[in-house]
Amino acid sequence: MKIKAGSNLTKVKQANDISILGMIYQNGPVSRGEVARQLGITLPTVTTTVKALLEKGVIQETEMKEQDFSLGRRAMAVDIAPKSRFVAGIEWSPFGPVCCISDLRGNQIAKKRHGQGMFCPEYRDMMELTGEYVEEMLRESGVPREKLAGAGFATPGMVDSERGVLVSSSLGKTDWSGKRVRADLEELLGMSAAIENHVKARAIGQDLFCRAQRPEVYLYYFVQAGISCCIMVNGEPFGKGKQGTGDISHSVVDLKGPVCYCGKKGCLQVFSGENHLLERGMAMAGEGKCPALSSLLASDSPLTMDLLLQAADQGDQEIEEMLLLGVRYMGISIVNIVNLVNAPLVVIDSAVTMSARMRDYLDQVIREHNYFKEELELTTDYIDANRYTGAMGACAVAVKELFIRRP
Repeated sequence: MKIKAGSNLTKVKQANDISILGMIYQNGPVSRGEVARQLGITLPTVTTTVKALLEKGVIQETEMKEQDFSLGRRAMAVDIAPKSRFVAGIEWSPFGPVCCISDLRGNQIAKKRHGQGMFCPEYRDMMELTGEYVEEMLRESGVPREKLAGAGFATPGMVDSERGVLVSSSLGKTDWSGKRVRADLEELLGMSAAIENHVKARAIGQDLFCRAQRPEVYLYYFVQAGISCCIMVNGEPFGKGKQGTGDISHSVVDLKGPVCYCGKKGCLQVFSGENHLLERGMAMAGEGKCPALSSLLASDSPLTMDLLLQAADQGDQEIEEMLLLGVRYMGISIVNIVNLVNAPLVVIDSAVTMSARMRDYLDQVIREHNYFKEELELTTDYIDANRYTGAMGACAVAVKELFIRRP
């Protein structure tokens, strides 16, 4: 997360407060003097703001980790009080609402999601389910409603985060497009809300909650039903408002390839998207071509990416070839973007790369096609893909927009 420097001369007190709280969040535990030094704000200004934040209970004092006690009084640092506030995270996915509650540091307190396959009901029904899930999580977790700083919302498609509008949903057969989601959520839940595209939200979540050192520019590459790539610049997703959706699902990679849901041939999604992989896996199992997969499906369990990977490991050659082809197209699409922006890091969020073999092959493809391989030290970072990364990303959006930027 990029922390904008405050200024005693040019910025109002609120801007200084936001800068100070953001610096404490990103770097805590940190001394008052270090906050002042990094932001270019006078120490008395920092001290006054810190005193107010301590009184509100959103930050706490802690001893400095490294100091020479022989010099006298112990210096005190300040840090976020993670359980002083909580946030709700909501993702509308192809599988229905996925919701969770976390504290300010992204520690998940409660979670709730629809457990059946494809599920994309009408907008009104999704709102109703969302309200029910949030209420259930509050009851089950024991989190007091008054401690909720607000709710974050994420979904696939073009989201205008500034106006709070879902401009266009990328999920077919829904009536979600053009809806004033933020206003409707605030009325439904009785609290402030912030909304964002689902991949931008995931990238924000990784940056905010993991607190890892990231380069100035890097990519967050996400594969599920669709495929998207968010470009992160100085800790912020590229694009404002409805810009920077990053959907590359329908980038054509083979003019003679299979027909996509969108009607075009050879879209990236046809080769690498989970829905297409699962459909083809089921078809091959039905044709008797994949004995290992058929055995895994004998208990009438629904087909998942995990089962496809297991079938490949157990010797189903056609499943393995299908997955490797999908990974190859993923790698080529990643390198195309890397070659465009010269990003030195790609964070990859994909169920198929939960397999070490698929990760190794993806790394190989990226190395082979990286035009600047001699000049650019490119690394990949694979995260634990699960159905709650979107909802946790929505929690991060809420922390960033409703807690840090509205202290």
